[in-house]
This record gives sequence, C-alpha cells and structure tokens, in this order.
Amino acid sequence: MNDQLLEQFVELIRCQTGISIRPQDKPYLSRKLLNRCRALNYQHPSEYLALLAKPQFTHSQQEWKQLADLITTGESYFFRDQGQIKLLRERLLPDLIARHRQDRTLRLVSAGCSTGEEVYSLAILLKELLPNPTDWQLSIVGYDLSQAAISKAQAGIYGHWSFRGIDPSLQARYFRETGRGWEVIPSLRQWVRFRCLNLLNVAEYELPPASVDLIVCRNVFIYFDSAAIQQTLGAFVSLLRAGGYLLTGHTELQGQDIGPLQVLSFPESVVYQLSRHQLSQHPLGHPNTPSMPPPIPVLSLEEQTKIALREGDYNRALILAQQWQQSQPNNEECLLLMAQIHADQGRYTKAIALGQQLLCLNPQNIAALFLLAHIAQEQQDKTAAKEYLRRIIFLSPNTVEAYVELIELHLAEQEFDLVAPLLATAEMLLQKQPEDQIVPFRQGATVALLRHYLRQVAALSIPGV
Repeated sequence: MNDQLLEQFVELIRCQTGISIRPQDKPYLSRKLLNRCRALNYQHPSEYLALLAKPQFTHSQQEWKQLADLITTGESYFFRDQGQIKLLRERLLPDLIARHRQDRTLRLVSAGCSTGEEVYSLAILLKELLPNPTDWQLSIVGYDLSQAAISKAQAGIYGHWSFRGIDPSLQARYFRETGRGWEVIPSLRQWVRFRCLNLLNVAEYELPPASVDLIVCRNVFIYFDSAAIQQTLGAFVSLLRAGGYLLTGHTELQGQDIGPLQVLSFPESVVYQLSRHQLSQHPLGHPNTPSMPPPIPVLSLEEQTKIALREGDYNRALILAQQWQQSQPNNEECLLLMAQIHADQGRYTKAIALGQQLLCLNPQNIAALFLLAHIAQEQQDKTAAKEYLRRIIFLSPNTVEAYVELIELHLAEQEFDLVAPLLATAEMLLQKQPEDQIVPFRQGATVALLRHYLRQVAALSIPGV
C-alpha cells in the first residue's frame, strides 16, 4: 500500500473514531488493512477505503466494527492501577455514597471498558462499601469501540490472567469457577450493562444529561488527537452531575482545556470534578464526610515516568515517557528511559533505534553507549559490544565499569593478550577510591571486592602474575 493511500486511511480512522495512529504503528496498520481487503476479496485497498468512507450504510458500519477490533488494544485485568483503586475505594466512592444517602441512586460509566474487568471492579468496590446494596438503585455502564471486547464483557467469564490484580478472597467471593473460566456472580451482573459504541457519537450514549456520578476513562485519550479529546470531554461534562467525578489515566489530560472541570490532586492520581457551587463548603460535598487533604502539586511527566519505572509498571512508564517526549522531543533523559523500558521488555529493535537517536543528538552520551553495549551482549554480538565499550573508554577514560565489562568480553573470547593493559588501568583507577565504597554496577560489591576479583582474573589470564 502506498503512503498516500495509507494516510487517507489514517485520516479516516481519526475522523471516525478519534484514534490517532502513531507513525511507528502505521506499518502494522497497513498489514491489518490489507488482511481485511483479502478477507473481503477486494482487488485494491482503495475499494476498502470507499467502503469505510460510507458509515451511513449498514455494511460499512459492520466493517467498522471489524476494524475497531484490529486498531484497539483490549488488555485489561481486575483492579488495575492500585493507586487509583485505592482512591476510588477510600475517597471518591465513599463521598458519592454519602451524598446519595437519601435517594440511594448511583450511576457510573466506564468509557473504554475493554473486556469488562474495570466495570466489574467498580461493582465489587460498591458491593464492599455499601452496607445494604440491595436498597440502592445502582447502574454501571461500560462502553467500548470493540464488539469483540463487549461480547466478552457481557459473557462475564475470565481466565486466570485477568485476576492478577485482585485479592484472592474477592475472587472467591464474587466469581464462580466453571469449566470455561471464572464467571461473575449474578448479584454483580444485575447492576451492569455494556454497549458497543464510538465515544465520539454522543447521541448513542443513551443517558440523560447530568445523570452520571462518576466516569472512569483510563488509557483512552492517549490514542486520541486533541480535537477528539475535546469532543469527548464535552460529552462527559454534559453527562456528569454537579460534583461528579472524571477519572482518567495519569496525565492524559495534561495541556487540554478541561472547561468547567476542577482539578483535585492526590498522591494516587489527579481527579477532575464538575464544579458545584452549592456544595463548595465541603471539599467532598457532604457535611458528614471527611475533608479532602489540601491539593498537592501535580508531579511532572519526568517524575511520574521515573516513579512508574521504579515500581516496575513498564506500560505506564512508557506511556508517560512518550507524552514527555511530545513536549520535549530531544530530551536525552527521556529518550534514554524509553530505550531502557523497551530493552527491559525485550523489544531490542526499538531500544536500539532510540539509542542510535540519542547518539545522533549527542555522540558522547555514555549511558546510551552502555545500553547499546548491553543489548549487543544480550544478542550475542560481542564484536559490537566491545566496540561500544571502547568508545566509552575513549570518551571517558576513568569509567571503571567499561574496563571491567571489556575485560570480561575479551576473556570470554579467549583474547588474553588484550586483557593486561585493561586490567592495569582498572586497578589504577580503583586504587584512587576508598576500599569500602560501593561499586554501583556490581550489585553492592565494594571496591575491595572488585579489586580482589580483578587480581584473580589477572592470575588466570596473564602468565607470571
């Protein structure tokens, strides 16, 4: 498929769904589009484009549902993002329950609900928090663009992988094991319904204005362009009751016009609340509810990326880093973090591309050279690894780590004649450091232990030592 035709598909998808296809995803999109052409026996992709360009026809609408399954990601699990779950359990839902103590009605929406785990997680939270849930009129609606995801959500049967974020006691309480997997119990399902729809089609929501207490829309806006975000935000604002909450993925609305929504910052997440002047004396809107703590400054994208990386949440860290890069395209630290995330996940091609991009920006970036050296070693390309380490030594002659790794590579290749000068330099550099100082690249080993290790290496590899 030529680039011009592919761009027409990209623009049509953006206009129809709000999903913005990233440049790196276009080759994958092209393959998926060609697969659909073959499935429909079209001779040329332009025929498929013509079909999609007529969404008013039933055949086109059916095909958009097929395509939606291909361009959306359905990965989800119960109680995903423990920080936001804690915020829902301890702050937002208790406030809404307290506010509706008299009318005993609550309506929640999960926009971009995927296969339904988020919707049922909300139902479990309410079941746990309400003293008499049968006395309440509860409604939790899940929307998603993918018909396949909605069908699975409606079935309410899940495999073990969906439960990796849930307390086993909750799983035992709210699910029943069957031959097909774990099935949601009827008392949760009665509150829940699902619909396949495009979030840009506001008329299809089928909810009265100002009727929703909480909208959860996580990891959806990262795929939208700014215009689609604003259109969807407008729909959400029209649905929220005064004082209602919108919970998105971390930093997804940063830099967007949020209109009448107010920002509430918590250690776990940022929350958006529709302004409600009549309840302004109480931060959570009810005189008997504990007050919110004073807002704290929102962490920068850089800080949030590093926190997610330390916590091992690579998916979130990568999303945050990509947003960080959008505002600072040539930030070396950001590019390095993205490269490290890809490398840690085994996506070496992407990590290498980012590493090379870093070296184009700054040929003396030692961290990028080390990353590329380590990837080369993982790929058993010892020649490339040695070259990267030699470049580090040329640029930064006092970097002990490069000498030690290069020594070990030469030993592995039995290149003993190249080891002696490297050992001598490493020993000289280590002599200048305190014996009990920790060597960061050797998992807590001291300088003394590293020198002992290098002397043993010398004894084995250099005759007469």
